[in-house]
Amino acid sequence: MPATEKKIQWINSLKGICILLVVLNHIITTSYIPSLEVIDAHMLITKLWVGVNHYLVPLRMPAFFFISGLLAADGVINRSWREVMTKKPLNLLYLYLLWCAVQWLCVSMINRELAFDDWRLMARNAAYAASTGQFLLYVAAAMSSPWYLYALALYFVACKLWRRHWAALLGAGALLNYACVLGAVPWWGPASVAQNGIFFFTGCFLGARIVALLAANRSRLALLAALGIMALIHWGFAMDRSLFTSALAVCVAILCCQWVNRHWSLYNQSLHTLNWIGKNTLQIYVLHKLLTELLAVPMLGALMRYHAFDHHLFSLLWMTFYPLAATALCTAGAIAIWWALNRGVGRVLFQYPSLARPQKALG
Repeated sequence: MPATEKKIQWINSLKGICILLVVLNHIITTSYIPSLEVIDAHMLITKLWVGVNHYLVPLRMPAFFFISGLLAADGVINRSWREVMTKKPLNLLYLYLLWCAVQWLCVSMINRELAFDDWRLMARNAAYAASTGQFLLYVAAAMSSPWYLYALALYFVACKLWRRHWAALLGAGALLNYACVLGAVPWWGPASVAQNGIFFFTGCFLGARIVALLAANRSRLALLAALGIMALIHWGFAMDRSLFTSALAVCVAILCCQWVNRHWSLYNQSLHTLNWIGKNTLQIYVLHKLLTELLAVPMLGALMRYHAFDHHLFSLLWMTFYPLAATALCTAGAIAIWWALNRGVGRVLFQYPSLARPQKALG
C-alpha cells in the first residue's frame, strides 16, 4: 500500500465507525427501545445498549462533519466555484432532495401496506409527512433522515464564501452550537444543522493543523488536556454535550483509528472491511433508513402479533444480540441494494446525472 494511502486509512476507519453508529442509533430508537416496552424487562444488557447509544452522541455526527470538512478543504481553499459547484453543493442538494422523496414514498408504503394491526412509526420527519405541504416544509427545515447531505452543502457554501474570514465563521459556528445545546434553536432539523457546523468549519480550516498537533507527543497531551478541562467545566454547568466534549471525543477517536491502522492494517480483515465501509458511506446512509423501517414496522409488528416476546429465550436473545445483528443486516443490505442499483441509469440515484455519465475515452 502506498504511503499516502496508508496515511488516510484512519479517515476511512473513522468514517466507517461513524456510519455504523448512525445505523445503530436508528436501530435502537426505532425498534429496540419500542420492543423493550413490550417485553417489559430491563436487564443490564439493555441498559448497556441504550447507554452506549446515548453516550456516543458527542462523537457520532461531530466526527463525521470534522472529517468531511477536512476532506473538503482543498475544494474550499484551492478550487474555483466552477470546478466544485457541480461536484459538491449541487450534487449534495440533488441527492438530498432525491432521497427525501424516495424515503417518503417508501416509508409511507411500508407503514400503509406492510404494518401489522396499528403498529406504525410516526415522527416529525419528512419520511412520515402526511401531506405534500408538510413534506416540503420538513425538507426545507432539514427535518429528514438525509439531513446530513443538506448540511454538507450549506457548510461547503458557507466555507467557500467566508474562506478569507474563516475565524469569524468559526466564531459564528461556536455561538450556534451553544445556542443549540442550550435549547434556543427550535425543531430538531435546524438545531442539528446549526449545532454541527462548527465541526465542519474546524475540519476545513484547522483540521490539518489539529491532525499535526495530535502527531507530536507534547502538543497532543496539551491539546487533550485543554479539551478535557474545558469539557469538565461545561459538564459542571450541566452541558455534557458541549462542543469541547465532542472535540475531545473526535481527537481520541482519531488517535485510536491511527493506532489501529498502524499496527493492524496488514493482518486484520475486519479492519479492511471497516475501511471499505468508510469509503462507501453515502449508499449506506441513504439506504439504511428503508431497511430499519422494515425491521421496525412489519417485522416488529409481526413479532408482537404472534407473541414472540412471550418466549423467555427469544426475548433474552433479542435484548442481547438484536442491535448488533440488525446493524450488520441493515449495513450489508444497503450495500447489496446499492450494488444492484448502481449501474446504468441507476447511477443517478447516487450521483448528480452529469457526474454519473461514463467519461469518453480520449483517442
